[in-house]
Amino acid sequence: LGVILAVMPWNFPLWQVLRGAVSMLLAGNTYLLKHAPNVMGSATLMAELFEATDLPAGGFNLINVDNDGVSVAIRDDRIAAVAVTGSVRAGAAIAAQAGAALKKTVLELGGSDPFIVLADADLDEAVKSAVIGRFQNTGQVCMAAKRFIVEAPIAEAFEKRFTAAVQALTMGDPLDEKTFLGPMARADLRDELDGQVKATLREGARLVLGGEKVAGEGNYYAPTILADVTPAMTAFREELFGPVAAIAVARDPQHALEIANDSDFGLSATVWSGNEAIADQLALQLEVGAVFVNGNGASDPRVTIGGVKKSGYGRELSHFGVHEFCNVQTVWKNRR
Repeated sequence: LGVILAVMPWNFPLWQVLRGAVSMLLAGNTYLLKHAPNVMGSATLMAELFEATDLPAGGFNLINVDNDGVSVAIRDDRIAAVAVTGSVRAGAAIAAQAGAALKKTVLELGGSDPFIVLADADLDEAVKSAVIGRFQNTGQVCMAAKRFIVEAPIAEAFEKRFTAAVQALTMGDPLDEKTFLGPMARADLRDELDGQVKATLREGARLVLGGEKVAGEGNYYAPTILADVTPAMTAFREELFGPVAAIAVARDPQHALEIANDSDFGLSATVWSGNEAIADQLALQLEVGAVFVNGNGASDPRVTIGGVKKSGYGRELSHFGVHEFCNVQTVWKNRR
């Protein structure tokens, strides 16, 4: 297509760029990166790495602009299409501008990913997966497990083991190898998360663990578990972009599916079950872009990433990602 403008987030400042840039470059496009302003060091590093390859000059480009600058770039006739990874608000705003200019977009936006644990699951392994799936990168992951939907017969046992495992996590200096939980990226993001937790508690959820800012230097938030969460509550309806887990109880697998799909988001989901047939059945009915069975979600070049609903549209990675920014052209020859 030509020059692709990519607006990228801060939370995985190297991989987010790489997974999109490689697909676009393989398709013959050139890449123009507008990175988050708080990770411009990573943006510069990526530019240096690409310059050190055999990529033709100008194949990978970097701009440092504000929102108005992004708008100017979108309107520029030299920009063929736009890729965005970020919030729903940012994606909607950029997509509206690109649409006005009749330019294609691929959006990978927020998520409120369900983590379903059925009664026949390996509970020890499911808990280990739940801790990593929710609290890696201090919970600041679009595809992180956020809504834990547990079948009633094991709900109490899951909550007890999950709580014990989360309590054992080490919070501290992110440069210390012993640290599992670091600070959140910005003070305003911590304030927003704290407001969501307090709103959910007012709505009737039960506080199992945490639920408060950590005093002192750094934007630390205590690892938090909310239980008795229902689909009407804030923690269920909104994305929790930080170290907060919301637990809901399902009567049976069908009820778990209904709860999982009762969301404005549809990025990914996790299913833990000892019955492969039931897990497969749930996977086919979950309204998400990816389902991971008995294991953590992953971003892998061999498979696509992308969502439905307010989680966006289009795909990155795999051959689908390569073809997103291609002109699929028909050439029909009539021969006698």
